[in-house]
Parts: sequence; C-alpha cells; structure tokens
Amino acid sequence: MIIDSHLHLPVDYPDFPSKGAALKAELRCNDVDMGIVIADSELESGIGSVRDCTEIFCGSSMIKVIAGISPFISFDEQLGLCRELLRNNEIVGLKLYTGHESFYCTDDILNPVYDLAAEFDVPVLFHTGWDNSRYSAPDNMKELAVLRPQNRFVYCHCFYPDLEQCFKTLGSCANIWFDTSSVADDRKLLPKIKKSLEAAIAAMPHKFIFGSDFGSCSQKEHLNFAASLELSSEHRQLFMCDNALSVYNITT
Repeated sequence: MIIDSHLHLPVDYPDFPSKGAALKAELRCNDVDMGIVIADSELESGIGSVRDCTEIFCGSSMIKVIAGISPFISFDEQLGLCRELLRNNEIVGLKLYTGHESFYCTDDILNPVYDLAAEFDVPVLFHTGWDNSRYSAPDNMKELAVLRPQNRFVYCHCFYPDLEQCFKTLGSCANIWFDTSSVADDRKLLPKIKKSLEAAIAAMPHKFIFGSDFGSCSQKEHLNFAASLELSSEHRQLFMCDNALSVYNITT
C-alpha cells in the first residue's frame, strides 16, 4: 500500500469537483492507494479551503483532509469549524503555513491550535524550509516540541534543502515526524538529499512519511525518488504507508 501524505488540489481546472477528480486520477495513474489533501488557510483559494476540500471528499476512503488554518484569517471562526470537523471525523490534522505567513511556530497566538489538536489527538503540520525559513527553523521547532509534549508535529519538507540540519536538530524529539514532500524538486540536489534521507530513515525508521506535494510538484518524480532509496523492506513499508496510518490515526 502507498499513501501520499502531502497533496494539494491542482489549480488548472475550472471548479473544485474537477480538481478533485483530477487528483484522484493522478493517484490511480501512479498506483497510489490513498492520499491526504492539505487545504489552504485562505478562505478563497485555488487549492481549496478546508470547507471546499471536505465537501469534495466527504465520505471518501481514498482521500483524507487536513485543515489549513491561520491566526490572521477569521481565526475564532475557523477554530470553531475545525472543532466541528474533528468531532465529525472529517479531517485528520491541522496545518500552519509558517513562512508563507509571518508567524513563528512558537508564537503564543497559536496555542488554541495546539490545544485543539491535542484534545482530538491529531497532528499539527508546518510548512518549513525554502524562503522565510526562520519561522519554523529547527531550533524553533525543537523549542515547541519541548514546550508541547502532548502534541504530535509533522515537519513538512524536512527544512528543504538543509535536511542535515533538520535531522541533526530534531531527530531526538519524540513528538516530531518528517514529511518528505518536495525533497525531489531539484534534481541537482538529489544525490546529497538521497544520502541524508537514507541515513536518517535507517536511524529513525518510524519518523518518516512519504509525500509528494502534488499540486506544486510531480507525484511521479517523488515516487521514483522514493523507489531509488536504499531501504530495507520493513523500513520502506513504514515510510510509504504504515507511519502515515499511525500518525494520522487512519484505519483501513
């Protein structure tokens, strides 16, 4: 079984039903069994708000949804909506777009998000790396992990392109997992990233979750990169499927 745990709706379609159909078609084309779609924190977005995404994939066994949420956009209203969706088992996590938006992962304004996630036992995801990487830099994330041991955190993109710093700083944090979406985005960097990722998965096999960032990146290229990694069959099973089921509390 293959789970792509980091997907977005593709933007080049006229409406949300056609975007949802295109995403499912991509999964089928690439023999991916299940996907996790991450909604935007914007209320009107080409990749869909959480309300848009949950309406498209309501009742789907193939697609699960993570809510994007921002402390700057109708925060109380969105917290209330996320509470309702969590109560109804319509979302499996919450995502904060640190770096895309100007707040640090340690900002006190985010405590209601962390409290809500802990209450419903779902993870909080973070955008990391790329530009504006200071907002969820590994040192800040480690501070948060220590302050909030009751939470589970998913560190998307592994602080790309500096995976070594990510794993060195955060590898000892028991409540942080690593989502490898986007790491195959630049072919010139692949040899270095492959080496770092293979070593880290061998050392922490229960900490890694496969994702592609489809909608922004190629799912096929990320699957090919994952297949190129030199992993034991047990570690590959954890990476491509079992860790995601565990982190997101998904039953099949």
